[in-house]
Amino acid sequence: MPDPLETPQQVRQYLATALNSSRQFRVLPTQFGWACREVLTQEEIQSGQAMGLGSYVVNRQTAAITAHTSMPLEVIAQEYDQAIQTGRQVQGYQVYPPTWNVEARLIGETPEEIVYRVQATSPTDPPAGPPIDHQLMINKATRRYRTNVTVIHEACRQTAGWAITQHNQWGTWPESRTYQF
Repeated sequence: MPDPLETPQQVRQYLATALNSSRQFRVLPTQFGWACREVLTQEEIQSGQAMGLGSYVVNRQTAAITAHTSMPLEVIAQEYDQAIQTGRQVQGYQVYPPTWNVEARLIGETPEEIVYRVQATSPTDPPAGPPIDHQLMINKATRRYRTNVTVIHEACRQTAGWAITQHNQWGTWPESRTYQF
């Protein structure tokens, strides 16, 4: 665990290192963490990039960083503190340190669907969950996706988002990706 984060500037430096980002962050202290959101330029705001911009919370005790929705930062901070006070699960998902190592590979294609094999393991102790080995099927026309299991794992959601974004940008379905989250 890193040294305790006691000031907004320390939190900003920690975020820059952990997220490999040169962005500035607005930092709001809470009882159990630091709620943070990237600061956008006027041009970015005018181009609509503020719409849906998510937040992060850095836990004061563990320094774990969780990603959260685009709700107002004050709401994120309040919900985070309430979840910890009441023992409920925090609504965000941990992005640092990574809780999953993921490998996604294109394994098949039909005229209607693209198919990926998504394998993920948790490097944490205790593990964030059991290892997975799922098939992810993306409908080429609708961009809707499904898996070969009932509950869609976050690794499959993230892989689907990445594959769809890559296809929309480049016109081809990407072959593979190895990443952590």
